[in-house]
Amino acid sequence: MKQGNQVRKTKTKNKTNNRLKKIAILEGALKVFGEKGFEATTIAAICKSAKIADATLYEYFESKEDVLFSIAEHYTRQHLENMKQVNHFFHNTREKMRLIIQSYLEFYEDNPLYSSVALLNLKGNRNFLKSPAYQVVREASGSIIEAVDEGVKKGIYRDDVDAYLVRNMVLGFIEHLTIQWLLLKRPEKISPCRDSIFIMVMQSIEKNCKEAYDN
Repeated sequence: MKQGNQVRKTKTKNKTNNRLKKIAILEGALKVFGEKGFEATTIAAICKSAKIADATLYEYFESKEDVLFSIAEHYTRQHLENMKQVNHFFHNTREKMRLIIQSYLEFYEDNPLYSSVALLNLKGNRNFLKSPAYQVVREASGSIIEAVDEGVKKGIYRDDVDAYLVRNMVLGFIEHLTIQWLLLKRPEKISPCRDSIFIMVMQSIEKNCKEAYDN
């Protein structure tokens, strides 16, 4: 029995160490990608930033591109988990949309280095669209689709609203604003733009958008 417990403890410890090592590599890579861009970044530079031997990286990732995609998966899972933790506190359909907009803005604002890599390096990568990491990104953005569908069923949003187009519109607003913030340093912060984006979305999809101006 004691031997079995020791084996389990050892496996748990190794699993934790592997997870922490992988996160350390991702964080080291993020710094280099943010400074140099994807094309100019080398495996050697990533390993130097992460303080590991070059061979160690290949124990966790297949390539530089795999590291890039894994960064997106890691940070998006954090974002998704944060949204899930607070979402169940909101039962008002319209407030769910406001919360989603706020969560994206705060996520990008709190993680400027990741935002730069994701929106300026990763966005145009066609291979990313085929990766498991992209499915996590889609899962996160699916919260917008769910919120719209819920609003349509409750009669709050118009029956002819296309939830997927609304998702693209919301993310388009947020990502364009974030890119402007990253490149031009304007506005000083993006999170205060929550209500402006929210009102524009409500004007586009709500049957009666008067309430959007009252909050």
